Amino acid sequence: MIRVGFRMALAYRSSLVMTVIALIAQVFLLRMIWANVYGGSHLGFTLEELLAYLTLANLQGFATQMVVGRIVAWRVGSGTVFFDLARPVGYLRQMTAFQVGNTAASLLMLLPVIPVVLLVGSVTAPADLPGYLASLLLGYLIAVELALLVSMISFWTLEIGAVQLLFQLVSRFFAGAMVPLSFFPGFLGVLADALPFKYLGFVPAGLYVGHLTDLPRVLAVEAAWVLGLWGLLALTWSRARRRVVIQGG
Repeated sequence: MIRVGFRMALAYRSSLVMTVIALIAQVFLLRMIWANVYGGSHLGFTLEELLAYLTLANLQGFATQMVVGRIVAWRVGSGTVFFDLARPVGYLRQMTAFQVGNTAASLLMLLPVIPVVLLVGSVTAPADLPGYLASLLLGYLIAVELALLVSMISFWTLEIGAVQLLFQLVSRFFAGAMVPLSFFPGFLGVLADALPFKYLGFVPAGLYVGHLTDLPRVLAVEAAWVLGLWGLLALTWSRARRRVVIQGG
């Protein structure tokens, strides 16, 4: 399944290339906007740290983009989920492996353009590289689990295009890829802090630039989210598998 996910990503290279181009343009535009409107230091970020944060957060957003939700929904709608369920390996393990392979291929395509992204964006020396990598890995697991949870809805409704679009918008906003969560006011900041989306962007990038320093607590909470979401996912799957309706005969 890892190999299948890897080869499928490379089969649609044009889509990956366009995504990379959009990533470069987004980082460049964010740099131009923030460099012109941001002055001094605000809420713990200097301009240099902010630009590095935004560059990293958007690179992470590319690395943690999930295709497994669309694959699950399509296979449920087409009836080909039957073959997945007939395999001896558990369904959730299959889909997780597929996503890992797809991510590996995406990162392979990203490697040649990372220097370009850093050129149009910004980068600083890491404040805590091991802590950053550990948080990024846990954040990736959270992203996979959330994508699988959303995809489980397809076992009840068959069509989840609108739900996936809403999830993508909400998760991207609360990951802090456009604006650091430290800048969120009042209730919005409290809500962002309570949701798991911050581990997809804000937390790893914040550790990298030194904005966040309480590493043991951060990793402990992040690991708790990984375990909690996996338990919720296992429970949801135990119900979803009873709802399977094979489409297309």
